[in-house]
Amino acid sequence: MPEFISSRTFSAGEEIFRIGDRGRHAYFIESGEVEVSIPNNEEIIVIAELGAGEIFGEMSMIDDAPRSATVTAKVDTEVIEIQRSRFIQPLRSQDPMMDLLLRIVLARFRSAQNQLSGMRSTPDGVDLSLEKIRALAFERIHSERDLRRGLGAGEFEMHYQPIVSLDGGHIAGFEALMRWKKDGGYVSPVDFIPLAEATGLIIELGRLALEDALQAQKRFFDSFTKAFPDLPPPFMSVNVSGLQLADLDEIVLLASIIKQSGADPATVKLEITESLMMEDPDHAANALKKLKALGILLAIDDFGTGYSSLSYLHQFPLDTLKIDRSFVVNMDKSDSSSRIVRSIAQLALALEMDIIAEGIEEKTQMDDLRELGCQYGQGYYMSRPMPADQVIELIDTRPTW
Repeated sequence: MPEFISSRTFSAGEEIFRIGDRGRHAYFIESGEVEVSIPNNEEIIVIAELGAGEIFGEMSMIDDAPRSATVTAKVDTEVIEIQRSRFIQPLRSQDPMMDLLLRIVLARFRSAQNQLSGMRSTPDGVDLSLEKIRALAFERIHSERDLRRGLGAGEFEMHYQPIVSLDGGHIAGFEALMRWKKDGGYVSPVDFIPLAEATGLIIELGRLALEDALQAQKRFFDSFTKAFPDLPPPFMSVNVSGLQLADLDEIVLLASIIKQSGADPATVKLEITESLMMEDPDHAANALKKLKALGILLAIDDFGTGYSSLSYLHQFPLDTLKIDRSFVVNMDKSDSSSRIVRSIAQLALALEMDIIAEGIEEKTQMDDLRELGCQYGQGYYMSRPMPADQVIELIDTRPTW
């Protein structure tokens, strides 16, 4: 895994870079203080003194021009070093026009800087919004570094939540859910999944999730066939990110992971959010067809929470529709939620799709969903997500609901 972010310490008086050097990094000051200077005839003019929370060398993130100033550590200084490739490659590949505009702006800024190089700014004009942006940038960069470190250290693990057949009351499958074990506790997926999406690390996490889940499925299968010899083997549902499907080559890699696992593709279910499919329906249809050609099952996740179009829904080769927990938990408290669940169930049945209802927390909810024709359900009423070893212990008890 390439290291785009690292920490470095510079001693007092040490030059971090010199004017004219090739710029390949930007720096966030974690502690200490630096001095930014330029030559003016035979003098050295200090144009800025920066401390903790400040950024320098940021122009190298956009163009290849040499450094326009020298930066020296005034005291022992620790910085976070950000590689240029962390930003410039995604920028160029995703939005060439934005890349061009930034380069034009930067060229004009450099021209103005050269004309005003003898002037020094004062703190009087500090823009508070800029300070907020700076603080957010620091928070983001620390979080991203933590995420990369955690991935390299093997801190991410899979937990599994049983998916129950509402008709028979037995386990029919599992959903693989990633957990980040850090500092003796767990980081909520609500916190780290959006960051992983934004940084692109979700691709690596997605591969890890699929590999680990399919290895766990083998263990579950052995225990399941002993406990329930007359039932079909349980399926394994794994969430897939939009970034994984954005590049069709990634689907080839997913296919390789499934093949190498030895799993029966018919017991592998990939879950895709509806927003992914609606953002680019044509690409989504192509990607899903390639996945479907592997012989796997496909589910649309969190249905009803996005902006799905019924005119597109029938074009996708989907097997399962998952009703979002926000509707299920409010079924007996809100008439509108109850009507939404009923409508979604009727839609899925009309499209000959299986239904999985998420977020079942009470027996009455499970009973109501049974009456609506939902085939499967999951939620805390049946079981919370748990590590693989605990899943095997649960299977051995032959649970039914």
